[in-house]
Amino acid sequence: MSRLSLRVLLRGCSADVLQECLHSWGSPSQTVKPQLGQASSAMEDEAKVLQRIGMLPRKLQDLLETFFADDGSVRTVQDLFTDIGKNFKSRFDLEASLAALHREAFLWPVKDKRWAHFDSPAWGAPSELVECVRQYRERRERQLPDTLTLQGFLEARFFKKNKDASSTNKAKEKAADHARKIYKLYTLESAMDQRLNKLPEHVRTLVDTTLHTHGGIASWTELTQEVELKSPPDLDFLGKSLEESMLGTTANLDLARVGIQPYEQGVIVFHEVALWAIRKRGEEHRPSVEQELGASSDLASNTCRFLRELQQSKVLFTAEGELFKASAKRIAGTLLPIPGGFLPSDAMLQTIFRFCLQRRLIDRRGERSLRPTKAGGQFERASLSDQIKLLLSHFVEDRTLPGEPYHHTRMRRVLLRLLRRAEPLLWQDASVLPFLARNAYLSQLDTRAAEEFFAARFQGGAYTPSESLQQMCWNLLIWIKKRLFPLGLVEIGLHGGRVSALRLSRLGAELLDAEPAGKVGGTRCSVIVQPDFEILVFPGDDVHEVLHLFDRFARRIKSDHVFQFRIDRESINTGLDDGLSGAQIVQELTDRARVPIPQNVVYSLEDWAQNPRS
Repeated sequence: MSRLSLRVLLRGCSADVLQECLHSWGSPSQTVKPQLGQASSAMEDEAKVLQRIGMLPRKLQDLLETFFADDGSVRTVQDLFTDIGKNFKSRFDLEASLAALHREAFLWPVKDKRWAHFDSPAWGAPSELVECVRQYRERRERQLPDTLTLQGFLEARFFKKNKDASSTNKAKEKAADHARKIYKLYTLESAMDQRLNKLPEHVRTLVDTTLHTHGGIASWTELTQEVELKSPPDLDFLGKSLEESMLGTTANLDLARVGIQPYEQGVIVFHEVALWAIRKRGEEHRPSVEQELGASSDLASNTCRFLRELQQSKVLFTAEGELFKASAKRIAGTLLPIPGGFLPSDAMLQTIFRFCLQRRLIDRRGERSLRPTKAGGQFERASLSDQIKLLLSHFVEDRTLPGEPYHHTRMRRVLLRLLRRAEPLLWQDASVLPFLARNAYLSQLDTRAAEEFFAARFQGGAYTPSESLQQMCWNLLIWIKKRLFPLGLVEIGLHGGRVSALRLSRLGAELLDAEPAGKVGGTRCSVIVQPDFEILVFPGDDVHEVLHLFDRFARRIKSDHVFQFRIDRESINTGLDDGLSGAQIVQELTDRARVPIPQNVVYSLEDWAQNPRS
């Protein structure tokens, strides 16, 4: 990496050039040498440097940016034209822009023959300026992990300077090993518990509220409004107490640049501590559940019903590409309702419609009608796990729910990883998973990529982040209720009519861990087939597979503790079209029947299978 100081770059320059530099970065004076040091110091003044760079036109900012890259602050004109020439009208335009930066005292010609050639002059930015910008950006990039995690806090406060000062590899390895041991000691559960218990009572109250009401990150203003204390501590005392106990810190979180509302005077409990404390509280205080809700595999079954409806009847769409209201109302009435009302039939139909369009399961054809594609037929015949995995991958990218898609797409993946490690069929507070997913996501957020993504919005001047850290969690909970729950991956517990708890379902445990449901429990579904062609399904651990199979050849008429189906010639024809055989249907019913199947039902099934269209 090539770096040249300001004094080296200005060596041999004319008095006019020197005065221009001093005028831009310091005060013009007759005594150049003493003032040159002031100009160097000004280039190390972060506020001044950022202010001056911000005043440049965007085109010059982008050109100056190339001198802050890792490959050096000295660049030849030929190299610049090769790398970024497409941003300029011609090489002359590039050279004119370099000259403009020279007049603004950001760049100077380099005469050293190691870089400059007779056919390609070189330009350089002072090392003081480059180092100032790079350190500022490194600190901004590390702000979230250094503030939100204990590991980052220890690294920034105690180990980074020692590591930089180490001159030998052995010394660096020793410092790194020491850092790992210290971090391991501080993250022992017994050590974290002791440090929390040693906090002053009024500080402990604020920390508990930060943990269990805000998930480990709260604003000082919100805390003082929510917690009533006789002698509340000030923010400085709270921050000092948290930092001395290695439990957290206080800081201004500059989140607007990454599309999140900023937190001034934020109170932060380190992610490692919050992860342990929130889980511990969840284990000690299981939520009270008055009503349990489970959707099994209903959304996958409804998707298949929608595809079959398109096969059996003509469904039209409008000029805008939406379903006609009459068709939408008719199809929505045939869909299985999702318990709890989190996804009404009309909203569920629109969700399925968008999924089928984006995944090319249906196609718009002549006369404005919709028909399933080959991929749609394959989806119908696919296994339940394959269907749900395809739906889940689509829902992770879903942009129709509240929240900034850039963050929520990534947070949903973090939440699924946390859900994969959850204990099946064990209730936990509804806010636990969203809190932990948000904290884990923020602690590993690539701030540089996020800042670049949102930079284009800020350039317009009208963009203001609307989502707060707390809203990120609530929007994530909405995704759970409207997407994961209808898929059957989680079950919801209600208390007082409100969502109070979540748990990983048997189906979720099977799909997310790729293990059979039998490992979660041990009972199989059983059925009773009545002479009037009604089927009663008594749930077991494989209920999701059974319901999905029965939905292919029977009409579900009730979903409760005992599921009710009805079979007729039309439903059997649908199953035959879906790839089932009459023998398979009879065998499945016989294999699970608690009592023998009535002979009139067996005879009718065999007759309908042999004469499907009569």
